[in-house]
Amino acid sequence: MMKPNKTTLLAAVFCFFMTAIWPALIMGQDPFFQIDEPPIEEIAPEMLDNGEKIIYIHDRWRFRTGDHPEWASPEYDDSDWDFISTNLTPAEMAFLDWDGIGWFRKTINVHPELRGKPVALIIDRHLGASEVYLNGEKILELGSFSTNPDQVVSYDDRKPIPIVFSDEEIQTIAVRFTNPNYLYTEMAIGSNGFRFLLGDWQTHQDETYAFISGWNSSNMFYVGFLLAFAVIHFLLFAFYPAERRNLYFSIFVGFLAVLSYVYFRLELSNHTFEALNLFRLLMVTEVLVLTFATRFTHSIDKKFAPFYQEILVVAGILVSVLVWYFPERMVFIRELVVLLFILEILRTIAVMLYKNRSGVWMLGVGVLLFIVALVCTVLINLNAISGNVQYVNMAGSSGLILAMSIFLSRDFAATQKNLESKLKEVQVLNEKALEQERINKEREIEKRLLEAENERKTRELEEARALQLSMLPKKMPSVNGYDIAVFMETATEVGGDYYDYSMEPDGTLVLALGDATGHGMKAGIMVAAAKSYFHTLVHEADSLSLLHRMSHGLRNMDMKLMYMGFMLVQCKKNDVEIATAGMPPVLHYRCCDSTVDEVVLKGLPLGSNVEYPYERKNIRLGNGDVLLMMSDGLMELFDPSREMLGTEKVANILKNSNGYSSGDIINQLTQLVRRWSGGKEPEDDINMMVLKIPERKEV
Repeated sequence: MMKPNKTTLLAAVFCFFMTAIWPALIMGQDPFFQIDEPPIEEIAPEMLDNGEKIIYIHDRWRFRTGDHPEWASPEYDDSDWDFISTNLTPAEMAFLDWDGIGWFRKTINVHPELRGKPVALIIDRHLGASEVYLNGEKILELGSFSTNPDQVVSYDDRKPIPIVFSDEEIQTIAVRFTNPNYLYTEMAIGSNGFRFLLGDWQTHQDETYAFISGWNSSNMFYVGFLLAFAVIHFLLFAFYPAERRNLYFSIFVGFLAVLSYVYFRLELSNHTFEALNLFRLLMVTEVLVLTFATRFTHSIDKKFAPFYQEILVVAGILVSVLVWYFPERMVFIRELVVLLFILEILRTIAVMLYKNRSGVWMLGVGVLLFIVALVCTVLINLNAISGNVQYVNMAGSSGLILAMSIFLSRDFAATQKNLESKLKEVQVLNEKALEQERINKEREIEKRLLEAENERKTRELEEARALQLSMLPKKMPSVNGYDIAVFMETATEVGGDYYDYSMEPDGTLVLALGDATGHGMKAGIMVAAAKSYFHTLVHEADSLSLLHRMSHGLRNMDMKLMYMGFMLVQCKKNDVEIATAGMPPVLHYRCCDSTVDEVVLKGLPLGSNVEYPYERKNIRLGNGDVLLMMSDGLMELFDPSREMLGTEKVANILKNSNGYSSGDIINQLTQLVRRWSGGKEPEDDINMMVLKIPERKEV
């Protein structure tokens, strides 16, 4: 399968400033009708002996406007029809009395080896709906064809379609084509029709799935990498708001992730209205990426005027809004703004280099790589050079992000070294004073530094704890048919436990419970990343795919020896699906026989092994049944004699829970925790979630 050609999409940017001849030129077409009748086109197996396994059918077919069913017949005499391109470029449309519907016909000589077996019909371009006839028989309908323009649905698919030629030597292909939106497609894309190719069926079927699979894996990995980078730097800003460079860098990387995702979607789209909207979003996102890249470079040197910096940000956002609502009119303004932002970034770096700003050369190298990648992308899309746009974009943006990260790290290290140098100077000055005075001053300084450090750490940990608690739901959802309660107690200021939920459009309730390795700041970062992945992926992936993708993303954060136990519980009425990764068993209390079952699903924590074969289990809950999901902090709670609590005492509480609400069960469990620990603070985080099916009273 050929990759979608973006030449026509890029040409649409300039079509408002060119004559009607330009779209025909970019298609490599003569804009006038062909007068001489071409010979019957021959199709033979040796034509597939190219690297792409494609037979390039000439796109000049016999054509007639209007609509009549007998035009599909191979016996129909079409000798008085015109020969024009199936692309229907503006230059050709100018000579047609086109009202949105017409017929194309082509007679071909098919080699015997290509008859009677599947041949791939490759839809290289299709801007409307059509019916395809082979030797008078309708074999395909592309899109939803109708003579009523309001009922036409344009074709939008990239998979090859199998067709089988009959045993006849001379065969006729007829296409009944309609495009009621031809005025819009002509203005936006520069053509109005379609283009068909033939190819080896098995080869192009395999290439199609391989291409889509390759794009899915590599791009989703790259987008996840960028989002993780954006989240980490945003958290760094949240923990230390005075360092605003982390904020601008986070926004820049976030928009870069959006840009990569939109480009990924654009590569998988055909020349349709969806592609136009994606291309418009691509243009908007490029402006925002450069806007905040410029703002980040300004934030490096504090001597830049704040008013000037904010004006550029407002201008970039304003241009983005205008480009979204008026893409055709804002083409020139957008290109000008993009050029100005690039020049401003280069100017800013040049000024800092001139001022001998330490380390700016690394940033300059990264920006240069990014700009070179953008230029190469444009040249590849214009077919000026060859290359893989995906890898060029990844290389350029990765180089820029790496350079920015190294610069921020180096700048922070330089600040720390400078502070250490100042402290040494103070120490030297103090040593020149009297010995006793020096000792007293050193003790006083050490005391104040220790108090300040303790206050700073306490404040930062409290901020981190507040951030972690703010990420947890304020309360569990009130859903008809479920009684839900939750309890969490952290062992330190910042814990590693996490709970959350999501309501699906079909009414499915998804509950999540997590337990990060250890405690403190790193555990808090893991919780933040897990929450981001959960809400990003919960609507588009099943339980096992979600666990794999979360594990992939957390592993890429490269936080040494940090993992995340995670549990997903999908509830749809009384049917429950449980999937876990390194979490304790779920306790299921059956009201009908007052028994407690352990639902054990083995699995490594997220971030340890991306390809681990996680398991899931479906159970059905009856009236009065209870599910208890918990972290290992409950089972591994120690009493004063260092004996662990285990699950038996917890199960006994569930067995005596008839008539209790989920909140009552939580209260019983917390009292058990207090009694067992003897009132001491737990050594590990304790996280519990109770789901109960209310008992229905018989009337």
